[in-house]
Amino acid sequence: MKGIKGDRWRYTPKQSKIFPISRTKFSNFLECKRCFYLDVVEGLKSPSMPGWPLNSATDEMLKNEFDIYRKSQTQHPDMLRKKSLQNVVPFQHSELNKWRENFQGFKYIHKELNLELKGAIDDIWIDKKTNELIIVDYKSTAKNELDQNKWLSDKYTYGFLKQMNFYTYLFKKAGYPIKTTFFYIVNAQKKNKTFNNNMKFQSILIEYQPETKDIEKQLKEMKKLMDSNKIPPPTEECEDCLYLDAGYNLINNE
Repeated sequence: MKGIKGDRWRYTPKQSKIFPISRTKFSNFLECKRCFYLDVVEGLKSPSMPGWPLNSATDEMLKNEFDIYRKSQTQHPDMLRKKSLQNVVPFQHSELNKWRENFQGFKYIHKELNLELKGAIDDIWIDKKTNELIIVDYKSTAKNELDQNKWLSDKYTYGFLKQMNFYTYLFKKAGYPIKTTFFYIVNAQKKNKTFNNNMKFQSILIEYQPETKDIEKQLKEMKKLMDSNKIPPPTEECEDCLYLDAGYNLINNE
């Protein structure tokens, strides 16, 4: 049936085979339990979204740029602007490129829940003095003003914080000491009136201390739902739920 995923990509309640749960799937569970269940257990595909090629290009260029400093184990110039990063350089690891790949990512097997938890990171730095890691996520935007406190409290960036929480949880469970996380944001400047094949960016580092204390409990709630054989009620704030229900009512009233 079109719109329904094959058995390979669906979870069978109480199955014995380890099932993969990505950072995105976990975020979906936190946002709407019904949509999560319909996707993971029932196999209902969400409508596809277009890619973000400009953002992807920026990410790729930033990775290449920081890899130059990773190879020489020296500091990127932007690190010098932060006192807390005075002993920090890009982290070297043989599997870093795999950790960065979508559909690969950094993986942790949660044996109790029989789940393979995974997420693709952008970068990892290391404090050479303490040997603690710093998880880094690249972001591209175009705002007139970029204030750290406002950015961290903005409802539209809340998902980014959950993303960092999950990454931190994975690395800690795998035995890596995590010091903090940073968003490395490149903000397009709109001061010039014309484009002229040139766009200037300003980079800013925003630190975020991740919160992981609730994730274990949330994962257990998620797994319990996956094994429940029961579709949860809709979430009031979920636009997908509203669309599904409105469409169902329209079709059945005809």
